[in-house]
Amino acid sequence: MQKMMRKTLSSSSPSSYCSSRRGMPCLPSTLIVIVNNFLALFHSQSSKPTKSTITQLGKLVRDGGPPPLKPRVTNLEDALKVFDEMLQRRPLPSVVRFNQILTQVSKLKHYSAVISLNKRMSLLGIASDVYTLSIIINCYCHLKQMEFSLSVLGQFFKLGLQSDVTTFTTLINGFIIENRLAEAAGIFSKMVEGGHCEPNVVTFSTIIKGFCMSGNNSAAIQLLRKMEERSLSPTQLLIA
Repeated sequence: MQKMMRKTLSSSSPSSYCSSRRGMPCLPSTLIVIVNNFLALFHSQSSKPTKSTITQLGKLVRDGGPPPLKPRVTNLEDALKVFDEMLQRRPLPSVVRFNQILTQVSKLKHYSAVISLNKRMSLLGIASDVYTLSIIINCYCHLKQMEFSLSVLGQFFKLGLQSDVTTFTTLINGFIIENRLAEAAGIFSKMVEGGHCEPNVVTFSTIIKGFCMSGNNSAAIQLLRKMEERSLSPTQLLIA
């Protein structure tokens, strides 16, 4: 009698924004109010789609557990078809499954499409989680619509969610992409001074990159020293 072998599937489960130090410029008052108020609240609390691709993605939605290999969406049309299929299912898939689709569409750089899909989710009562909102913030940052990114930040409190270092690092990177280093430096300073959302290696790397791009090498060197004080080692991301 032949023995049946079972494979085990495994899954891998960011007053004033001025710094007291040199090199940290001040933020506009409007942005100060928006971010300070939020942080205070936080502290107090083009190929044609194939049938096989669609089938694989549909299976991802139906399965109760995470798939052994996440199917890859290669174009927007694939993603939209899978998204529509997910909306037809009862009960609706968890927000985690929707986040997977949003992430893959974002990687395809269809940022406006991601925002549109998220609005459809909201209309159907599919509540966003921390990861969903972070994806949306990232999309607005790439679209250079930082005011909308900040408005999404406010939804964290509205939904009773706690933003993390990834969220604020995404905002910092968005301001740097838009050549608004003052705002980026202000958020970073608030993180350092507040102590409730400590910047990590990626955060330091992002802000240092911004200073280097602006030609402020002295400020970048100061931040490198601060990394050493916090026992954080620069990574390849920083060098890049």
